[in-house]
Amino acid sequence: MIMTGGMSAATAQLSLADQAMLRQQKMEQRGMLNAASPRKAAPAANASHRSLAFIKLRPGFTQADVEAEGVNVSAARGGILLCSILTDDVERVASLDAVERLELSKPVRANMDLALTASKVDLLHNGDGLDQPYTGKGVIAGIVDQGMDPNHINFVNDDGSSRLGYLAHIKIDMTAPDGWSGSEFDRDNIWRFTTDTDETFHGTHTMGTLAGGYKGDIQAAIRQNTQLAEVQTVKNPYYGVATGADIAAGCGDLRDLLIGLSIDRILDYRYQEKKPCVLSLSIGSTTGSHNPQAMMCQFLDLAAKECVVVLSAGNEGDIPLALKKTFTADDKEAKTFILPTYKSDTRVGQVYFYSDRPFKLKGVVYNKSRKRIAANMPVLDGQEQSVAQYYCSSDQQESSTDIVEATFNRYFSGYVGVGWDIDSYTNEYMALIDYYSVDREENANGNYILGFVVEGEEGQHVEAYCNGLYTVLDDYDQPGWDDGSTDGTISDMACGNDVIVVGAYNTRDDYPALDGYMYNYQGSFTPGKVTPFSSYGTLADGRKLPHVCAPGAVIISSCSKYYAEASANNVGNNALNAKVQHDGRTSYWCPAMGTSMATPYVAGSIALWLEADPTLTTDAIKDIINVTSVRDADVEAGNPVQWGAGKFDAYEGLKEVLRRKAASVGDVAADSGELMVKADGSNYNIFLAGASGMHAQVFNAAGVCVLSAQAPGSELGLDVSGLPKGVYVLNVNGTHSRKIIK
Repeated sequence: MIMTGGMSAATAQLSLADQAMLRQQKMEQRGMLNAASPRKAAPAANASHRSLAFIKLRPGFTQADVEAEGVNVSAARGGILLCSILTDDVERVASLDAVERLELSKPVRANMDLALTASKVDLLHNGDGLDQPYTGKGVIAGIVDQGMDPNHINFVNDDGSSRLGYLAHIKIDMTAPDGWSGSEFDRDNIWRFTTDTDETFHGTHTMGTLAGGYKGDIQAAIRQNTQLAEVQTVKNPYYGVATGADIAAGCGDLRDLLIGLSIDRILDYRYQEKKPCVLSLSIGSTTGSHNPQAMMCQFLDLAAKECVVVLSAGNEGDIPLALKKTFTADDKEAKTFILPTYKSDTRVGQVYFYSDRPFKLKGVVYNKSRKRIAANMPVLDGQEQSVAQYYCSSDQQESSTDIVEATFNRYFSGYVGVGWDIDSYTNEYMALIDYYSVDREENANGNYILGFVVEGEEGQHVEAYCNGLYTVLDDYDQPGWDDGSTDGTISDMACGNDVIVVGAYNTRDDYPALDGYMYNYQGSFTPGKVTPFSSYGTLADGRKLPHVCAPGAVIISSCSKYYAEASANNVGNNALNAKVQHDGRTSYWCPAMGTSMATPYVAGSIALWLEADPTLTTDAIKDIINVTSVRDADVEAGNPVQWGAGKFDAYEGLKEVLRRKAASVGDVAADSGELMVKADGSNYNIFLAGASGMHAQVFNAAGVCVLSAQAPGSELGLDVSGLPKGVYVLNVNGTHSRKIIK
């Protein structure tokens, strides 16, 4: 029995949030949820339905201990098992001695011409001022996403071979022994794969930004003025960052556990190839504790010990999903309403509450015209830990302990569950309100709304997070009620300690389309500014995320052929930037925006850094990002939490990588250092990794020194404006030379 008035042994190890999720799964499988729910229709009831789950083993127990109890284990990392369990057996498995913690899998969602120049990636590709070009050669660029078209020309070598060394396609299958089914492809048979879905192009786009490498001719729309574009044959300007990297990908259904399986497979490929690896994840979820001890965060932190993991911050930065309040002597309540965003009459989701001490929680039905609470749905007095009480309408009663609340039943069809728990990792008090409601005809004018009230003590701090799938937090302009906050919109998956989190800023506000017109967003994405939707948050442990921002607004990258050509999507030339015919098929490019687009930009750049120094750690990369990111007037004027370190700079970051690499070899650093020369008109920036002092000399064609300069450290500025036009030789410290042209 779940959600009862008292805690049974069977639910002792199943968290409140997972109890709510399990209830929802069972109701969906029994067809009890109203068809007005935004969730997809559930399959018919089946006793063999399985649930995907993370299990963390107790010390002293092994994988075999849970397998002996009927658990199917698909992968394991650091004591965390990726499993499937019969849905009706979840509670029993959660209570096993071998199980320290069980978390049910949850769904997540998918959160380059101008972008390439914004952080100076083009300088790295061209080898501008470098001893060599940097393209990510010898590095694996990993990605897990949805909507993949791996045979797009962006991922094909000049000789026709695939850039993808590995691809895993994994999809949920509740009746399969593992709870999922899938297939794998290598470089030789990737041509057999089409796509995991034609309902989105997201994965093709993000993989194109990460590592797309096609630079040949395309038919592209080129801007003529603010209104018109012209289709021309040009060299493709929309290639990605790590153009020379080996690509490994996972795709399929976006569930956190299935993503974990793809990561597991990509890491296996990384060890097979014996190459450093960076992993780009442009996916996330606002559901959860925003705590690094959450199971998916722990799993990603474990993966980050074996590769560099880069995640998107989320795209809810302008949506009020959080509520944070410190109670005073005069105000000991936090109260707000649940505003639907999917349909005006439908609310579905959860709100999670956290504090360092106990508090009271109740759901409420509120009468707007009378400005008063019409019904209270509290956590019952004396109720034990980790148990929720459900209030419902008469047509949504799932358990004999559910209370049919008269006022709720009159105006809504659905349920409201309230309960409390203690987080076993952080010892925080947490509570949950779990809701699904559709307005009845009696509430056609929307006068009755749902909300919640939290009561605490003076000085107590409470934080609330809405999962944001179909609802947000809003005060409905009611006096004395609290509005939601955007500080806390950061993806729950991105809250681990050892991952790199990326927000977005703008590099363009319009795009040219194949129909011959320019399309703009009317000032919504002013170049240089932080992108309004870029999520951010100050966590309970004091950390501020994201770590940095990268180009993420109106980014042009590869588009899935299957999405573009599916009649159901009705994709016209107004939504496409470019296309090219090759090998009997058409490849497309299109614009998109999101922290999803910014994340592979940073991950691809890190692949270039790993090419320069394969020993780089995540901590070193975070520090390099902190010291080299651009903090211009836009950054200084913006929200410091939303910006993180500022605007990501791939070129300055590589210089810092080379500087640190040179310093690590001790006395021979200056002799083995790398010379980088960057021109800006008549001014040259000269960098020699590991140098403690700089002596630069410029020689003309006759071998005569015509200019010299000295500076301490490893960088020096040189102004050649006084020299006549011509070809010169720059020599630094008598050991490094480079040809320069004035």
